[in-house]
Amino acid sequence: MFRRAPSISGATFPVLHKTFIVAILAAALLSSAGAQGRRDSRGPAVPPPVVSQTIPAQRGEKVTVPLAIHGTRGEMLEFLIRTPPSHGKLSAVKNAAMNTATVIYTPSAKGGTAEDRFTYAVRGSEGVSAPGVIAIRFSEPVVVPPRLAAPNEIEFPPVFPGQRSTAELEIANEGGGILEGAVAVEEPWSIEGLKIFKIAAHRKAIIRLIFAPSQTGVRTGEAIITGSQRKIVSLRASAEQRLDVTPAQLKLTAQPGNQTRMGVLKVTNRSEEDASIAMEAGERLLTDHIVRVPARTTSSVPIFADAAVGAAFDEVVKLSSKEWSASVNVHAVAVGAILKFTAAEVHISASAGDAAAGGTAILENSGGEPVTVRLDVERPFEVATRVVTAPARGRVEIPISARDAKAGIFHSALKAIGEGGSATVQVKAEIAEPAQIQTEARSTGPAAERQPDSTPAESEAKENDPPLIPADARDVPNILGNFAHGTGTDTAMLDWPANLGPVENLRIEERVLSISDAGDLQIGWSPLPPAKVAPAGDHMTAELRGLRPGTLYTVRVVSGKDTDAAVIFTADFRTTANKPFLAASSARTPLLVVTLGVLLFAIWRTRRAGK
Repeated sequence: MFRRAPSISGATFPVLHKTFIVAILAAALLSSAGAQGRRDSRGPAVPPPVVSQTIPAQRGEKVTVPLAIHGTRGEMLEFLIRTPPSHGKLSAVKNAAMNTATVIYTPSAKGGTAEDRFTYAVRGSEGVSAPGVIAIRFSEPVVVPPRLAAPNEIEFPPVFPGQRSTAELEIANEGGGILEGAVAVEEPWSIEGLKIFKIAAHRKAIIRLIFAPSQTGVRTGEAIITGSQRKIVSLRASAEQRLDVTPAQLKLTAQPGNQTRMGVLKVTNRSEEDASIAMEAGERLLTDHIVRVPARTTSSVPIFADAAVGAAFDEVVKLSSKEWSASVNVHAVAVGAILKFTAAEVHISASAGDAAAGGTAILENSGGEPVTVRLDVERPFEVATRVVTAPARGRVEIPISARDAKAGIFHSALKAIGEGGSATVQVKAEIAEPAQIQTEARSTGPAAERQPDSTPAESEAKENDPPLIPADARDVPNILGNFAHGTGTDTAMLDWPANLGPVENLRIEERVLSISDAGDLQIGWSPLPPAKVAPAGDHMTAELRGLRPGTLYTVRVVSGKDTDAAVIFTADFRTTANKPFLAASSARTPLLVVTLGVLLFAIWRTRRAGK
């Protein structure tokens, strides 16, 4: 058999590969040799030179120094400090870019030289360059002078005398350097702590000022700042009383027909604590001995004049509480005329034809001023004069007679009307027949009483009835006057000044009279039906309903609970009596007769038609 010879292509492949590699290496060697020849033709390679420069700086300040080379290199260079500075310090070198860097120069605290130097170089692929010089040239810094800043005025919080009010004076140095000076004030101001100051640039100092007044009023002063710069700061402060009372002079007056004179003091407490005030009044004044005024409120304190003194007089009310005291001058005006007959009735007994038949009515003026009154009475009664004068706190006798009266019993009312009011007394005359006629009358029986032609004013007499309770037996006297008005058959109105007492939790009570087993008069108080109490400006009003017609009422207004109740005032009034239907008007009687006739005629016609 014949064998196939080996293939030429399989044996020659490694040879071709090696030949290709050798050709590439030869080309590279030839290129390197050409480059080396070119370098040899330019001379040996050197590192790039660094930039030398002079850096200006203010003395005492840090400086950032830039480091660089001339030209550029396509590689990262290393900057080296070759010689350090003589007076300052350098930080570590920090590369800023491929061919630049920075270093921070810190001057010495003791530096007084005009210049400092250090050298540096770079290291690259060519080696280390020659050193360059950096010169730091110092200049003196520009010094900014101090500049004072302070407020133009300071307002202190108000205080009471004997207390302290504080405020802060802020002084600032808005310039440079050191601001030095001092602060001075005059009394009643003072400085707490240091009065002098040293303030660096853009800093401030606080001076604490104290205002300590000894009396009330608005005060002004100055805080004087001295030193390299001067300024005056205006100071303003005020002191007010912890307690205050108004008015400075109080006038006590009475309502017409009332002898109770009164006035009201307003006591203001501006502090945060309740105040207890001692009251000292003259002998002719009546008031509370201790008054409590809550914090931050104003209380009303009533002052009354002694009812036993009707003339005008002047007194002083003294108030005191801790370190506060005050005096108020009080003037009580004279009480006007108050008229009243001392007896409820004047009785005259005589025989017909007796010219001397008469009696005496005594008119009393309990006021502090005299009054002239006009007298009026119906026949058969007469008075000696129609005008009399009742002296202040005195009496006047009024003779009254029954003239030309026939036998019988006569009634009338004597009225005294004056500027201070009016008064009425009932007059009764019992006139007997002459002796000879009386003898005949006894044989035939008693003679009937004959009424006078003119009917007495019974309603007027009732309105002037004496009080049911003697003055010395009253439980709560009406010292503030009568505030009742607008009475009807079952209604009445009360109207009183709101400053007489509290206006909350008010109730109205009726006086109830009873006789004990021992026969003594007893006085009690019973609640009335709920009344509508409402404010009306500076007054309070209460509308009473459901009252009994023709009834004399004595009521009182009370505030607070039963255990701590306070009576504000009492009032007397009489409701209007109901009038009979037929007696209300004489015109109703004919109308009623006609109406009744028409009704009877209609009934008669109806029955007749039914038949």
